[in-house]
Amino acid sequence: MTTSIDDALQALGRVPDHAAMNGIEDRVLAAIDMRRGQTLGSRLTLSLAVGAMLIGAVSATVPYRSATASTPPSFIDPGPLAPSSLLLGSSER
Repeated sequence: MTTSIDDALQALGRVPDHAAMNGIEDRVLAAIDMRRGQTLGSRLTLSLAVGAMLIGAVSATVPYRSATASTPPSFIDPGPLAPSSLLLGSSER
C-alpha cells in the first residue's frame, strides 16, 4: 500500500478539531503550576538535608584543637588582702 505523505497530511488538516482539545493548553499549564507548588516543599527539604550532610562532612574532616580546661584559682591561699588576714593582723595566712 502506497500513500502519498502530502495527501495524508492534507486529509489530516481537513479533519475538524475534537471538542475536548479546546483549552487543553490552559489545563496543561495549570497542572504544571499546581505540581510546581507541590514540589517546592520537597525541594526545600532536600536542599536542607544536603546542606546538613555537607556541614557534617566538613566538621568531621576539618582539624580541630582539643579543648583544655584551666584550673580555677585556688581557694586555699586567700592572699594578703583577704578579710580573715586583715582581721588577724598578722602575717599568718
